[in-house]
Amino acid sequence: MNAVGFTVESLSAGRALEKLRRGGVDLLYAAMPRKNALEVRIRAKDAEKAFAILQSSCYNIKNVTYYGWARQKRRLIRAAGLLLGTFVFFAAMIWCNGRVLRVDVVGNGAYLGQEVRAILAEEGVGRFSPMPSHTGSITAKILSLPRVEFCSLKGAGGILTVEIRCSNGAEPLRSEPLLSPAAGTVTELVVLRGTPLVEVGAHTHVGDPLVGNYTVTGETRRECLVVAKATVRVDVKREYALSEEEALAQAFLDFGELEEIHTEKTQLGCRVEAVSYRVAALNFG
Repeated sequence: MNAVGFTVESLSAGRALEKLRRGGVDLLYAAMPRKNALEVRIRAKDAEKAFAILQSSCYNIKNVTYYGWARQKRRLIRAAGLLLGTFVFFAAMIWCNGRVLRVDVVGNGAYLGQEVRAILAEEGVGRFSPMPSHTGSITAKILSLPRVEFCSLKGAGGILTVEIRCSNGAEPLRSEPLLSPAAGTVTELVVLRGTPLVEVGAHTHVGDPLVGNYTVTGETRRECLVVAKATVRVDVKREYALSEEEALAQAFLDFGELEEIHTEKTQLGCRVEAVSYRVAALNFG
């Protein structure tokens, strides 16, 4: 038989029997082993009704025991709950193992941790994101950072470990923008890290910023080390009170390597017209 037994404790425990009868609860067994304590056994189907009646009258219910199928049912429910909890636990473990819970930057290049995390964010890798399966783009960007010679990414247990090895350098790395080396026209701009501030074909003056030392992801702006190179075309036109050969030699000293050279004798000496390409780079190559 499906039954439920329990103990009712109260200063008037004996009155609980009358309340249960009035409530339509059939009693299978009742006894008072001690004063102010009543042991009761009822049908399992009446348990919810009985508990509601007694609790509303401020009786204390203790030592609840199930008998017959009701007992087996309770065991099955507990077992199902345990099974479900176990399933949820392992499912959560599997889910977490495939997600990034933490990023560790190790190796002698660990000082580039901020830069590495910014690169990961640009590639959509962050907390709770899936572990990156294709790391070629990420690795290429990290290898473009100054002095980086080796990079590897490994994910396990929710931890993405980025190992970086850098070559030793005497010059400390500084976060600064790439500035124009001369007044002229930008003919080449290669930016591996940083934010381009001009486009190819733009006219620039000496000292104008060409690449900003920061990156922008969404509405977040982060300072970074610029890895970039720019080439500026300078149109040379200068007159020297020298012979043609001397004027050319002086022009090379003044402007560096020249192309598209044209000379013309003047009353003062010689006019030199040519094109010079000035290159500026930060942490590039």
